Amino acid sequence: MAYVTIRDVAREAGVSVAAVSQILHDKGRFSDETRKLVRDTVEKMGYVPDQRARSMRSSETKTVGLLVPDLRNPYFADLVSSMEDELYRRGFTTLIGSSGESVERQDSFIENLLGQRIDGAIVVPQGVDSPGVESLVRRGLPLVFVDRRVPRVDSVPFVVSDPYPGIRSAVAELMRLGHRRIGFVSHPALGSFSVNEREVAFRAITGELLVDGETTVVNCDATYESRQRALDELAESGMSAVVFAYSPDAITMLGLMTDRGLEVGADMSVVSFDDIAAFAMMTPSVSVISQQAETMGRQGVELLMRQLAGGGEAAGTQYVSTVFIARKSSSALCR
Repeated sequence: MAYVTIRDVAREAGVSVAAVSQILHDKGRFSDETRKLVRDTVEKMGYVPDQRARSMRSSETKTVGLLVPDLRNPYFADLVSSMEDELYRRGFTTLIGSSGESVERQDSFIENLLGQRIDGAIVVPQGVDSPGVESLVRRGLPLVFVDRRVPRVDSVPFVVSDPYPGIRSAVAELMRLGHRRIGFVSHPALGSFSVNEREVAFRAITGELLVDGETTVVNCDATYESRQRALDELAESGMSAVVFAYSPDAITMLGLMTDRGLEVGADMSVVSFDDIAAFAMMTPSVSVISQQAETMGRQGVELLMRQLAGGGEAAGTQYVSTVFIARKSSSALCR
């Protein structure tokens, strides 16, 4: 179905295009009957003003681009929802894209964004200084990184989680429950600064707290086979508890544990990053290290608004403390 234009409305109402435009903007000197005729015609025909034409007459489009790695990941879905809600509250619409954890796809979406006359962008970057990121920075477009940052790109303010508080609380709780052999599943293939930082934090914290125990750090990627191998390594090293840096790995490996007859919570205690709804609904419910996605999203929008108002500096960088939430998947050691 073709879009109804302002010319279509004018023709149907029997008035000029200028008259329709002025009446819709509450301008001009027209009789009440003419105003009512035009507004009734607009409603009847379903006319919607062309925002592209409006933006050409203004320096603002009230549109923000949002780019995340994977909208299928419940954590990123929650993050986008929090940002979109906050932007809507402030009168902005959003253009949302997913990079699929691909630098090439990320840069392609960025290129498209730059052709949309957006006011600014909030990006969960792939972690490298790519041509697309360089283009955003070079153009001086208001820009904020959320959840992840790009090393050596210091001119862009960012909001990321601080993994240390949540990991420290999780390790302390597992130790209180009697665990002295605690594993960690990392995911370096993502190339994510934030995910990699969690491994660094885990090693530092267990090195400080777990002086009478052992740790095993295993790596995996997005393949089922690599997650099988990671679980094999954890089992062979005798780990009684495991912390997952990346929630999709936890979801797959929880299923693998069940398939192998391991009882989560009894045979293997589990803690995962990301407080997603699925973890709360599982049996047993899964202990998590929450990045407080809603808080992070709101703060990311606030940093962007500061830039749009002319007060955006890299000093606006913010860290959101992670929070450990204990549930049934972490329980007392029974062997």
